[in-house]
Amino acid sequence: MIRVVTLDPFDDKQLAKFNRTLYTAFGVGSEHSGSAEIPAGMSEPLDAEKLLDEVKGIRAYKDDKVLLLTSRKLKDRDLPSGKAPTSGFARYGKDRAILSIAPFKDLEKDFKPIARHALHQLGTLWELHHCLDPRCSMYPPWTPSFNQGDHIFCTFCREKSEQKIRLAKS
Repeated sequence: MIRVVTLDPFDDKQLAKFNRTLYTAFGVGSEHSGSAEIPAGMSEPLDAEKLLDEVKGIRAYKDDKVLLLTSRKLKDRDLPSGKAPTSGFARYGKDRAILSIAPFKDLEKDFKPIARHALHQLGTLWELHHCLDPRCSMYPPWTPSFNQGDHIFCTFCREKSEQKIRLAKS
């Protein structure tokens, strides 16, 4: 199950469409599982890694994947190559990811790139690697063309995600 937990208010109809997209992409249930509070003392831009560790009050089962959704800006990450803008973050093979819609205007108007980023973050949770196919949501998100792509997986990444999901269920 994919549990979308909001850190800010979002329209219920937009969240329902977002969850249907996640269901279509992964073939597992996806639902809005309520909201959570930003931990006290954390200011914008939010530290994505710290937020994943510190946000409380999320109800989920062991094999669930949780996607935190916020409209607030995330802090740029320090990488060996320099600072990187961050619209989402997930730890490979873990259970939580965060996605910010701040680089975009709103969930409805910019649905396609936001959904593509969500698939990418959730794919990372299911241990998918970056893909060489620019049409795939696992294509590196820092590329200029990433936001223009559809929210889909290539055949290879879809098969890999299905394998990982089947293994998680058994």
